[in-house]
Amino acid sequence: MRVRWLVVAIVGALAVAACGSSSGGGNDSLGSTTTADRAASRCKGASLQPTEIGITAKTITVTVMADVGSPLSPGLFQGSIDGVKAWAALVNAHGGLACRQVEVRTADSMLNPNEAKNGVVTACGNSVVLLGTTAVFLNDMRPVEGCKDKQGRTTGIPDLPALQTEPSEQCSPVSFSVVQQGTSCPYSGTGVRDYEETTGQVTWFKKHVGEPLHGVYVVVSDLPSTITASTPVFASFQKLGVKRDKEFGMSALSTQSQFTPVIQAIKSTKANFVITSLDAPGNVKLRKEAAAQGATDVKVWTCVQACYSEGFISDGGPAVEGEYAYISFLPIEDAGSNATLDSLLKYDPKADSFGIEAFASGLLFQKVVDDIVAKDGPNAVTRAEILAQLATVHRFDSGGLLGDVDIASRKTGRCFVVVQVQNGKWVRVDPVKKGTFDCDQPDGLTKLSLDPVKAYQPG
Repeated sequence: MRVRWLVVAIVGALAVAACGSSSGGGNDSLGSTTTADRAASRCKGASLQPTEIGITAKTITVTVMADVGSPLSPGLFQGSIDGVKAWAALVNAHGGLACRQVEVRTADSMLNPNEAKNGVVTACGNSVVLLGTTAVFLNDMRPVEGCKDKQGRTTGIPDLPALQTEPSEQCSPVSFSVVQQGTSCPYSGTGVRDYEETTGQVTWFKKHVGEPLHGVYVVVSDLPSTITASTPVFASFQKLGVKRDKEFGMSALSTQSQFTPVIQAIKSTKANFVITSLDAPGNVKLRKEAAAQGATDVKVWTCVQACYSEGFISDGGPAVEGEYAYISFLPIEDAGSNATLDSLLKYDPKADSFGIEAFASGLLFQKVVDDIVAKDGPNAVTRAEILAQLATVHRFDSGGLLGDVDIASRKTGRCFVVVQVQNGKWVRVDPVKKGTFDCDQPDGLTKLSLDPVKAYQPG
């Protein structure tokens, strides 16, 4: 049980970095570009050939690998599988990809590095790409980068993940994420690293409150990875003037009463700002303890996108009223304002944050394949061509779902959405218009260099 909650904590902490990943919307949704139209026109009369592993004359096969089957946390990343399948269903309903129908295979990495490696090896032999990868312990990229293509050449299998937890995957030349984390490469995993964080939300919070912000930072501290995911983001807040009165490290296993010292610090410092990298259950405990102790001076309670869920509200009840979350994708409540979001919800009505990002990875793959087909025809699609094309994508907006991001240069974007719990519902508060991102705040990006472990200063 302890390991299960540690995994949830890792995901929550990693979601801090994932929040800084996107900028303004656009029109890369299915069928809306001239490139897609030209690609479709190439199908007429085409004599299709099996051009690559995973590509036959009739089908194009992809693999989504996710941690779902471990007894430690059953179904942890089922959302990623559902998101890729939703994308495939949408594509197939509109005529397929590269004149072929998309088939989705699944690999269960089971929160186990060996199973992650096995999943990659299997995908290397039957799929053209990995889509929506969410394998927490994918820490050995050699099978990914060393995968041989149909011609026996070592080209690697393209990896378009929804979550990158390890520096080896973040920095891999064959891994291209729609969720850019703003971290420098290469990186050994220890020591000083350069970061670029999305921080426009800090400016918005400061304007909204109208007074200098100061307060308490709460880091999930069970593992080094949970600490290093949080500290660069929190350090960027401090660099922009949000004073750290106190910092606490809290376990994902903490009971509500164990948050008492945190609440006492909030009250004694008269904190007007509290930020945590806790998951939804952890934040619920924090807010319930705050309500019990009468901590009423806080102007901004904020969490990362890990707490953006229906469960946070249903479990927290009145105690979580007013909570802010800043997210890197359009909230589900925006249904009806964005065609791509509506398409996703048609095929995956209960999409979660990882499902949204996995769906977006499918859209990225689709764009790249459409570009290849439009230029050289449906028999030009190979792993080598896919990788070459990915390296040229400097602006991709996922149909406005995640915003505009520089895939090839792996740069962090400026944009975000702030939502707040109001009367028992998530409500977008910045920007208020549905289907949009806030991309224009001063100090929208903050650069810093630090050792993420040493930056952690509890007590």
